[in-house]
Amino acid sequence: MSQDIFNQRIARINNHSGGLGNMTRTEGGTATSMYSSPSMVGETPTARRNVKPMLMGAVLGMIAGTIAAGLENPAMPWGPGFEYNEMIVMPTLLALCAGPVMAIAAAAMRARFPSFFFFAAAYFPCVIAMALLELPLF
Repeated sequence: MSQDIFNQRIARINNHSGGLGNMTRTEGGTATSMYSSPSMVGETPTARRNVKPMLMGAVLGMIAGTIAAGLENPAMPWGPGFEYNEMIVMPTLLALCAGPVMAIAAAAMRARFPSFFFFAAAYFPCVIAMALLELPLF
């Protein structure tokens, strides 16, 4: 008796969801095969979704840190003596100071903006590490 009520409920659920279940007849009643729910079809795993913001943050942090490291290095093409060195100083210092500010703000807003959190988590260490390196590139 209880199995018949259970199977009736499963049949109603399948009818309501568009009949995704494969109904087969057995001796004890109707059994349904297991399918994932329709809401799970289009979702991607969380780890794969967060790779793009992390890569973007790491690349932009490395670029900003490299420019910051080269501002006082005379061996760099954009170092002292470059015509536009004074124009590059202020945006580079803003990019350098934005690292810790973004990390603190992203930590506070992690639940609402998870992509921003992963961007800031990659940007902050990359910009600081690259700015502290002595780069003998040229």
